[in-house]
Parts: sequence; C-alpha cells; structure tokens
Amino acid sequence: MRYAIVLVWLASCVTGQAQQPAGTEFVDHRGVWNCIIYGDPRTGDERVVLNFGADGTTRMALPSPDVQRPWFPLARWQLEGDALTFFDSRTEREFSAGLNRSTLGGEWRTAEVFGGWWCSEADPASASALYTNPTGEPTAMTSPLVQVVTASPTYPIEAIREAKEGRAVICFQVNPQGMIRDAEFVELSDEIFREPSLNALMQSQYQAWSSDLDGPSRPACRSFVFSLEQRY
Repeated sequence: MRYAIVLVWLASCVTGQAQQPAGTEFVDHRGVWNCIIYGDPRTGDERVVLNFGADGTTRMALPSPDVQRPWFPLARWQLEGDALTFFDSRTEREFSAGLNRSTLGGEWRTAEVFGGWWCSEADPASASALYTNPTGEPTAMTSPLVQVVTASPTYPIEAIREAKEGRAVICFQVNPQGMIRDAEFVELSDEIFREPSLNALMQSQYQAWSSDLDGPSRPACRSFVFSLEQRY
C-alpha cells in the first residue's frame, strides 16, 4: 500500500528555470531590493537588502549585531545582454539572474552548493530613514516573516495512481497585512502538482508586519515536496 506524503518547507529547495509569459518586460535591477536567499543548508534562509548602484556598485545589508556597519560591498555587478551577475566574497556565492522576468531573482552557486534568490522592489527610501533604525540598518525589511496559517497541499489522486513524485517551489509577495500576492512558480517538476501547491499557498497567511496599508510588500518562497512512501 502506498501512502502519499507532502512535505512543506519555507524556501528549502533550489530554483529551476521559471516559466515566463511571452512579452515579459525586462526588469531594471538598479535600485534597492528586498530579497530572500534560500537553498543553503549551512545558513538556512536569509533575508537581505540588495542595492545595485547605477555606477555598478553592489551593496548588501542583513541583520547583524554590528548595526554601525549594516551595509557591506559586494563585487561590482556585471550585465551581459539580459544576464546579471555579481559575487559575494563573504560566502563565495556567485549570483546570476535573467532580467526577462516579472521580478528580480535567479540562482546562486558555490563550489559545493547552489540555491536561489528572489526579490521584491523596495521603496528608495528604504536605503535611508523610512525603513531603517537610527544607525542605518533596514531592520523592518530583514526581520522574519511569521506564518499564522500554514496549509498543506492535497496529494493528487491521479499522481498516486501513476506513482508520481515531485516538487514545486513558489515565490510570492506578502503585503503589510500578511496576505499573499503575485505568486510565481520558480520550479515545478510536473504540471499535476501545480494546482494543489498553489491552492495550499493561497490558503496560508502571514502575520501582519506593518500598519501602513499602502506600504511595500516583502518577498517569500515556499517549497512543496510530494513523496510516496510504500509500506507493507
């Protein structure tokens, strides 16, 4: 007898190639972005703020005890066609992204592991006083998002009959009230898992994190692993 098991993680799987609709406009990466970096078993999910300067400079801010120096420089970003790359010497991660998509995001790699990153555009003021503490750290953007409702998908009956296993990774925006918006599949092993994954995601909810109803959203990702366990 087979038992269907659906495992759910927050941003625990690496990205694949996202399916983009025809005619998607190119993303202008320059500016400030609120991002999640995921897929590294050594560090877990990281919430960071990336700042791509028009002069080619790249900076990152993340929660740190050293609030006097919240921003640190990365290697200068490079652009070839629609391919953006930059390097973080601190973690030895090489980041890449195709800009022909709905928002900024892509993959990162080291010699041993690889994963993904996904962002939402931040208000330019987030690099100054609006979303920072007095020392300059953008704490409101890098603090964790808290789930208050976590729904799990139903294993499709057809997939059980056909002994299909797979996974899906969905990235999305969370508005200040904790509602999920603008979901995008960044990995999907089989179309049969699309609907149950999306339904479970949209039935979930996060804790409200701002009283500003018109404030910028924050990015998040969830991974669903569909696995069949055989018992006798």
